[in-house]
Amino acid sequence: MDDIFNFRRFGKYFLSDLTRLYSDNWLKILCFGLIPVFAAMLSLMFSLIGNYDYSYAGIGARDTFWSISVVIFCVWLPATCFGYVTDKRAGGNFMLVPASTFEKTASMIINTAVIIPAAFIAIYMTSDFLCTIASGEEMRESLAVHIGEGIFFGIAMKEMTGHMLLSVHAGMLFFLLGAVFFRKGKISKSILVLFGLGIILLFAVFFVLKNMANMSVEELDMIADTDFSTWATVLAVLQIIVFYILIYFRIRKIQY
Repeated sequence: MDDIFNFRRFGKYFLSDLTRLYSDNWLKILCFGLIPVFAAMLSLMFSLIGNYDYSYAGIGARDTFWSISVVIFCVWLPATCFGYVTDKRAGGNFMLVPASTFEKTASMIINTAVIIPAAFIAIYMTSDFLCTIASGEEMRESLAVHIGEGIFFGIAMKEMTGHMLLSVHAGMLFFLLGAVFFRKGKISKSILVLFGLGIILLFAVFFVLKNMANMSVEELDMIADTDFSTWATVLAVLQIIVFYILIYFRIRKIQY
């Protein structure tokens, strides 16, 4: 059992891994988190040049900025943090570290898909909150309050919040798998694979809709009564488990 997982050994490896990630990437993550500040400064600059009253961006615009920032962050982070493991020299050092494959995989997933994203979210939401207050807006107009209340793009989505978090986690795991699987062009190849899977899914949806056209009213009523939110959550959890397993075996089978 100690060969697979040892708490003391894992703790030492996890802390050293987190320290390395912090040392190499803290400034980049901080820049991502300070996007609301950069946007506010840019808006203020244009208001001074154009000689019109400054006002902080509306919640719709900030929702858009937040969504784009999250997507870019999820695509960029895994390859930046662990893309080196497929490199012959750096990856060779990674494999020689005294920790089991399970411990390396667990540390990789926790740092890349939990701790660093949590730090990014905390910095981003704090930045937006401070910009909201500094602009004279009410505290409830901050992005953190809106998302906390389950409101996104003006739509109440509180019941979907858990599923959305799982989907983001699964997305980061997908790009983490691409980072440790491909030796070159990690992000571009991962996006191409995602595009291919999207096309397959599109054909599957088209096939299902085509079959639904021949269903009876009773069968359509049964589908309408289905709790799709629960099924979507279950599917996201299954995707996450599959990605955990694939990442583990990829790290275990890496050869240089």
